[in-house]
Amino acid sequence: MLTELKPIEHFKELVATAIRAQKVKTNELAEHYLCTLLTSFVTSENLASEPLAVTYIRALNAEKTIQLRLMKQLGDIALFTSGFFSDSLSRKIVDIDYYILMGTASYGWLALMHGEGKSPDSVNALFSELSGKFTAFVDVLTEVSDKSRLTSSKDILRVYERWLRTKSKQAEKLLRGLGIDPLVVSTKPVH
Repeated sequence: MLTELKPIEHFKELVATAIRAQKVKTNELAEHYLCTLLTSFVTSENLASEPLAVTYIRALNAEKTIQLRLMKQLGDIALFTSGFFSDSLSRKIVDIDYYILMGTASYGWLALMHGEGKSPDSVNALFSELSGKFTAFVDVLTEVSDKSRLTSSKDILRVYERWLRTKSKQAEKLLRGLGIDPLVVSTKPVH
C-alpha cells in the first residue's frame, strides 16, 4: 500500500536535518516558516513575475496591508531563489548578493512594521530572525536543494563555483564531505 507524502512533511525532515547540519540556532516558528515557504513554491505560480525592485517600489507606494503582503512576497521569493537557484543567478544581470540584500531588507521592514514583539514566537521576532539570519537560511535551503540533485560531476562543479563566489559554509561542508578541499586560488601573477 502506497501512502501519500505531503510536501510539508517532506520538507520538515529535510529542513530540520539541514538546520542541524548547518548548526543554525533557530526556533520552531522559523523552521516551520521555511517548510511552509518551500511547500508554497512546489508549483511555479508563486515565483516572481516581475523584478524584485519593481515589487519593492510598488510595496513602498501602496497602502499598509498591500505593503505587508508585497514585502513578505518579496522576502519569500528572494529567500527561495537564493537557496534553490543561486547557481543560475551567476549568469544574470543581478546576482545572489542582490537577492540576499532584497530579502534581508524586506524581512527587516516587515519586522519593523509588526512592532516590538518581545516573545520569540511573535511575528516581529520571526521576521527579525529571517532578516538577521537570511544568509544562514539561504544555506539551509541550498542544502535541501542539493540533497535532491547532487548526482554528477557537473553538479559538484556547480557547488564549487558557488563556493568560489559566496564562500558559503554550506557549500564548503558539502565539498569537504565529498573529499574535495576547496581552495581560494590567487589570480595574481607569480614573479
